[in-house]
Amino acid sequence: MIRRIAWLVLAMAIAGTVTAAILKGIAFAAAFLLGAALSGASLWRWKKISDAIGGASGRRSPLAWILQLFLVVAAAFVIIVYLRVTAVAVFLGLLVSAAAIIAAILLELLWTTNSG
Repeated sequence: MIRRIAWLVLAMAIAGTVTAAILKGIAFAAAFLLGAALSGASLWRWKKISDAIGGASGRRSPLAWILQLFLVVAAAFVIIVYLRVTAVAVFLGLLVSAAAIIAAILLELLWTTNSG
């Protein structure tokens, strides 16, 4: 299920970015993509937290986390400040993970309903 959600996040982010570029322009699409990337990163982070609670192994250094956070903040700063996009585009991108989870649940319900 987690793998399916990850693929749905990627597919929805790409489809939303292309649609935003066509309808609103490149700057809006970049802001949407930023929101979608933050949404996907947040989902991934929650998965890592649940894995840690469940006892899965694997650990990164604090420096790697700080570098990753710095890169995300720098990308957000460049996209929002220099391209002067609206916060609406970023907010819409942030909804990608929620939409992917809902789609994965619906797909799971359809498959189990049809299989028996």
